[in-house]
Amino acid sequence: MKECIKKSKFLLALTLLLSSLSSISIVYLSVFVQKTIDYVTIGDSNNFRNILIYTISYSITLGLVYFAYDICSKKFIRNVLKMLRSKVFRGIMRANHKDFTNNNTADYISALTNDMKLIEENYIIPLLQILQYTVMFIATVIRLIILSPIVTLALFISMLLLFIVPSIFGKALESKQLEISNSLSIFTCKLKDMFSGYDVIRSFNLKEKIDDEFEENNENIARIKFNADRLFAINESVSQILGLGTQLVAIFLSGYFVLKVELSMGILIAVFQLSGTLVQPVIIIMSNIPKVGSMKAVLERLETFSDYADHGLIGTDEPTFNKSIEVSNLQFSYDEDKNVIKGIDLELKQGKKYAIIGGSGCGKSTLIKLISGYYSNFTGNISYDGKSITNLSIEKVNTMIAMIHQNVYMFDKSIKDNICLFKDFTEANINAALESSGADKFINNIEDGLNYLVGENGCNLSGGQRQRIAIARALIQKTPILILDEGTSAIDMQTAYDIESKLLNIEDLTLINITHKMSEELLGLYNEIIYMENGLIIENGTFKELINKEEKFLDFYSFTKRS
Repeated sequence: MKECIKKSKFLLALTLLLSSLSSISIVYLSVFVQKTIDYVTIGDSNNFRNILIYTISYSITLGLVYFAYDICSKKFIRNVLKMLRSKVFRGIMRANHKDFTNNNTADYISALTNDMKLIEENYIIPLLQILQYTVMFIATVIRLIILSPIVTLALFISMLLLFIVPSIFGKALESKQLEISNSLSIFTCKLKDMFSGYDVIRSFNLKEKIDDEFEENNENIARIKFNADRLFAINESVSQILGLGTQLVAIFLSGYFVLKVELSMGILIAVFQLSGTLVQPVIIIMSNIPKVGSMKAVLERLETFSDYADHGLIGTDEPTFNKSIEVSNLQFSYDEDKNVIKGIDLELKQGKKYAIIGGSGCGKSTLIKLISGYYSNFTGNISYDGKSITNLSIEKVNTMIAMIHQNVYMFDKSIKDNICLFKDFTEANINAALESSGADKFINNIEDGLNYLVGENGCNLSGGQRQRIAIARALIQKTPILILDEGTSAIDMQTAYDIESKLLNIEDLTLINITHKMSEELLGLYNEIIYMENGLIIENGTFKELINKEEKFLDFYSFTKRS
């Protein structure tokens, strides 16, 4: 937060300058008020007319200064929040796979929306008001001392109670603001879960149950917000009551001195006005200090996102893949209780084709994620051309690998954007990727073609169409390594066969295919089949070698073919 404010220091300085000018100008209005009343009292019509003209001109100038301040303050708020949102977003996107998935994505959305609103309303705006009204308070004190030092002293004595308000409400308000932030995050998570489960809710007639759950969460967040607002109201009411009492002291004490003919009627009116510009700033400052303090926990929460430091794979060496990827004694656990990968040794050679086969939960996808640098908390070693992955730049490793997942994610943009991923490719490259993936068959029949909008997560496309786009997306990158994690599962058998055949014939491509499809013809084209069970590689070799071995792979292959 401090960094964001520092980067807008020029705009902040201008805002504070205009704020100070407007505050001092408002206090100086008391001079016009005093003189107007005094001129009226003594019947000086000439000076009355002059002071009227001066007052009108002064008020117009004051209005322009305040307008400039208002614009500058809003620009300052806009810039700070924009930078803070960017900082938090970039911090979230820097996270490694393990740290990113530790939080619900709705937590991130809440931080970038709900928390930003809290920061604006309860931190930045109150902070600017504190600075503005501090200047007004100082200017008022100076003016009051000039008019009547005794009245000024009495005001200060009666105002002492106002300064204990922040200490009474500060901690409680901080706790309430954190509770609001947490409850908004939970509410956002619940909403995301409900909307994502729309099809299940309709299919299983869960609408009534979901309605009840929503109302319960809605009631909870409304209650928490009201409890915080009630505390704010008490804080502000106490300040207002104490402030009113202070103003009454100033009015009656000044009235007493007028009766004693020690002050003029003009000074009485001026003191009456200044008591407002003395007490009101104190009320605003004292009610805003707890607000600013209450955001401490929320700011710390945002800092955990924005200042994220990856303690996982943070190497900087340039990766190469001219020979092989070597895995030795690799072990990994998600929860540190039970290993998912249990001492794997494996060599994947450049340009070769590998099929990883095994039952659900045997560790196939986890193995691929470890090789791709998703997790750092493994034991053993993974190396590219003899260089340990722990010393390599993971971002650069990722540029060598294209992965096609079973569950394809689509951005809510055009087909072309989802294939090119916002990079520039020639028309020839795009057409080649479309033909190799089989996506051209359905794209040519769509009115908008490549410009067709796919909708949220590709909702306007079928599962097979999404998967073909994902394959085109991977092929157009022309990476040396292509990984298919059930990447053709949603495509019909013939199209999947055609696509896989083409991939197997790309000479320099290292293909790693996690598959359940037991096509003897295709499996026979792989250089090596890796069969896994319970986090271990049980057998590996060519299709012919494993069939002739007549052990675990043959049992799995035969069972799958019968199913």
